[in-house]
Amino acid sequence: MDDLNDWRLRDQDKYLLGVSIYWGKWTPPEDNPSWDHDHCEFCWQKFMSIDSSEAQQEGYTTDNRSHWICLICYEDFKDRFQWKVKKEE
Repeated sequence: MDDLNDWRLRDQDKYLLGVSIYWGKWTPPEDNPSWDHDHCEFCWQKFMSIDSSEAQQEGYTTDNRSHWICLICYEDFKDRFQWKVKKEE
């Protein structure tokens, strides 16, 4: 599929192009422990800490953990977005 026609692309290059990411386990933000999930920046796959068939528990995330990327979207867009993968922090 041509990336330009991919429904998952919605200007993420403005904040995800060339950023450092790492594989990590999803947990609520330290400053908001009641936060219960996040979504993949591309396909909206849910990330949660509980075991659920509807959610992932791990994925790629930015250093500040504000943006999450599922494995499928990582594989589909890693070349286009030129992510720098680091070891888990």
